[in-house]
Amino acid sequence: MEQLTIIEKEGANYKMYKLQGALNAYTLGEFSEKLYSDVVKMNVVLDMSELIELDMSGLGCLMAAFNDSEEAGKKLYFLSPSNESQQAINASGFKYIFNLVNSVTEVA
Repeated sequence: MEQLTIIEKEGANYKMYKLQGALNAYTLGEFSEKLYSDVVKMNVVLDMSELIELDMSGLGCLMAAFNDSEEAGKKLYFLSPSNESQQAINASGFKYIFNLVNSVTEVA
């Protein structure tokens, strides 16, 4: 079973989570609680460049957090998705809904 490592960083107007490993049904627990709590209070950037797996459970978590952030007037950004996470996002149909960025300088 793959693991998920989360590294938190603070930016000027956002909080960043660097995700390393797999975001799936087995690894969502603690991360989803933290994410849901933060997206309603501040802009959040998810650095997805080192994700090796993103399954439907992970996508569901991201979609729920995205919706929560929009309702709260905040933004959830997806930074540099890895090939695996990009394929999952494309397959889901959320590509044109999510805020995909290539650099934190694009974060408002």
